[in-house]
Parts: sequence; C-alpha cells; structure tokens
Amino acid sequence: MSESQQKAFFLLAKFGDFGVRSKGIPTPGPGELLVKNGAVALNPLDWMLQKHEFGLETFPAVLGFDLAGTVEALGEGVTGFQKGDRVVAAAFWTERQAAFQEYTIASAKFTAKVPQSISIEQASTISVGADTAAMGLYQAGQYGAGLVAPWAPGGQAKYSNKPLVVLGGASSVGAYVIQFAKLSGFSPIIATASLHNAAYLESLGATHVLDRHLDAAALQKEVTSISTLPIDLIYDAISEPDTQKLAYALLADGGTLILTMPSGLGETVGGKIVKFVRGSPFMEGNDDVGEGLYASLHGYLDSGAIQPNRVELLPGGLSGIVAGLERLREGKVSGAKLVVRPQETA
Repeated sequence: MSESQQKAFFLLAKFGDFGVRSKGIPTPGPGELLVKNGAVALNPLDWMLQKHEFGLETFPAVLGFDLAGTVEALGEGVTGFQKGDRVVAAAFWTERQAAFQEYTIASAKFTAKVPQSISIEQASTISVGADTAAMGLYQAGQYGAGLVAPWAPGGQAKYSNKPLVVLGGASSVGAYVIQFAKLSGFSPIIATASLHNAAYLESLGATHVLDRHLDAAALQKEVTSISTLPIDLIYDAISEPDTQKLAYALLADGGTLILTMPSGLGETVGGKIVKFVRGSPFMEGNDDVGEGLYASLHGYLDSGAIQPNRVELLPGGLSGIVAGLERLREGKVSGAKLVVRPQETA
C-alpha cells in the first residue's frame, strides 16, 4: 500500500454488506487536523445505518463516530495542537470525517488533548457518549433540556439538590449523563441498570441504582422513597418503546424527557416536554455546546471528573468491526464499549 493510501471500513451499498477497502488519505483544510487513529469505538448507530434509512446517500460510505489517536498534520489556522499530540475528536459520517479508517479529518474545535492517565483505547469511547449526554442536557434548542453547562459561568453545581433519573445508566450515553449530572450538582442521581453494574455507576456519581427490570409502579415507588421532589428531568439513554413509556409515566407535569431515539409517545399531556437529542456537535445548533465541551474535556479527564467508558478490545483491526456490530445489534454488550485498533488491520 502506497503512503497516500489507507484501509477503511465501508458500507458498500445501501442496506448492503460491510467491507474493508483502500482509499486515499485526506489532507486537512483550514481549522482541521489529520488524526492517525489509534483506536475507534463502535456504536449502535453504525449497524442502524446498514439496516435502516438514516440519510446516507453516497456509497460506498465510511462509517464510525468515535475515535482517538495522534495528530499527523495541521490545517491552516489551527493553534493549540501540534504533530504527535494524543487527541480525542468527534467524527461524522462523511468520508473524510468518519472514524472507521486509519486516518480521519477532525475539526479542531471538536478535538481535545488526551491526558497521559487515559489510554487511547479509553479515549476512543468518549465522543459519541459524551456529546450525546451533553447535547441532551445543555443544548438550548430543539435537541436538549437547555440547562446551563458546568463549564459555563455559574454552571458548576447549579442544580444542587434537584433529582435526576437516568434510564440505561450502564449504556455509554447513560454513564456520561451520570457524570455530567454530578458536575451540574444534581442529587439524587437515580439510574436504572442491571444491578451487577451498580458499583460501577456509583463510582461515576449515581447515588442510587435501581433494577432496570422494575415495572412503572415499582419504579415510581422506589423513586418516591428516594426523593419526594417532583422528577422534572429524565434522560432515557435506551429509548425503546417500553422505557419511553416508563420514563413518561414517572416524569412530573411540566418536566422534560430526553430521548436518544425518536419519540413513540404520541401526543403529550400535562405540559410534559419530550426532546429527541441529536448528539453530534456537527448538527445545526449544537456548535456552542460542542465547543464548550471539547474546550473543557482535557481538564475533566485529567481531574477524573469525567471517566471514559470501560473498554472491550476486539482483534483484527477494522476487520473485527462486523462481529462487534452484530453483538451490538443483538443487545449482547453491557457496561463497556467495543473498540478496535485500525492500524492492526491486515
């Protein structure tokens, strides 16, 4: 393979097969970085793009949204980074910016340095989960609850003594919601999960972990025993039909429910607000939250205020993605992110 070529993981056709192929290495433009990907993480959206209609129009298409690696080259006007820096960056589903390849173009404003205490594999689990959690909580438009972010003036611990419920706390997004909620001062932070993940979620900031199998009445009883205050904010990180109904029943009148999948709830009542988060900082209206997050991310990681997801490393480089996506589709991953190292691709 020539120096100008790299390996990439493609969706070869609409609703088609996946495959690893060669493609050119892009050149960074103004405000961009070229990142040599040390590790990339898998997300449910990656298999959904194969099975469902999500707006991909050009094929073959490179997929992948989570990456970390080292800076290989700087575009015009980029400051604050240099070649060799260890970084985590938001990826997107364009051929230049997708994660499932050996080299990716990253936007400097949605890139952060990775402290030495965090491995590249751990760092690769951050972007999608942290972006989605942050957008759902702090985006002030149609995608989020519009809270004041902890990195904004007056945002640290602003919501002290207010309860928050996270459904699916052991998911990647749920784990970051818990951590941002702690930074924002929420208490109690009540998460649902399989109980074998309780200690892990408590280490992230959850004050109470409830069995995810509880029905609506049992969950209501447990939450009421923890806090007598109205539940004005719920983040459903799973957003399957049953969890949406569960969350909506628990939510106080006038409260806000954040969903990671489109709402199936129909007409809302009681002034309850339902938001479908779009987690990418590249989406219109998400710039401010994205820039604030990435400007603060190194400090949060360095202090331990934000901890990456737990990692399960898959063998085979990019060729290992297919089996990993099948496990995600079958719901056989819990409490960890599946990660591959693109440079190990045969």
